[in-house]
Amino acid sequence: MKKNKTFISNPTGNEISCVMYGVEDKILNDYKLIKKSLLDGLKKDKFNILKISEHQFKPQGYTLCVLLAESHAALHTYPEYNSLVFYLYSCRKEGDGKITLSHLLDNLKPKRKKLVQRVVKVKLN
Repeated sequence: MKKNKTFISNPTGNEISCVMYGVEDKILNDYKLIKKSLLDGLKKDKFNILKISEHQFKPQGYTLCVLLAESHAALHTYPEYNSLVFYLYSCRKEGDGKITLSHLLDNLKPKRKKLVQRVVKVKLN
């Protein structure tokens, strides 16, 4: 009888939440740039993209969700406030996703940001 190989994921993940303030109108309304920035950042960070879902709101606003083999990433724009919210959770390891965030910040150029990052442990000792 063959044994089933069971995949056991890392019990430590990483969560990033970042509100970006003071993003230029031109950037916030360029949905192709925003999408490319997030997807390029995820690829640089070696995430495996499984599925992408996006929606453009009328008269303005954009939401992008990316399903990853390692979990998920999402962003939502608030053009009326020159702001954007980015969220990423990865089950790969502690500190994961920093390359993606850095790439987004470089491309979207916010004047300020509020960043919350935390290690998530799903296994109690």
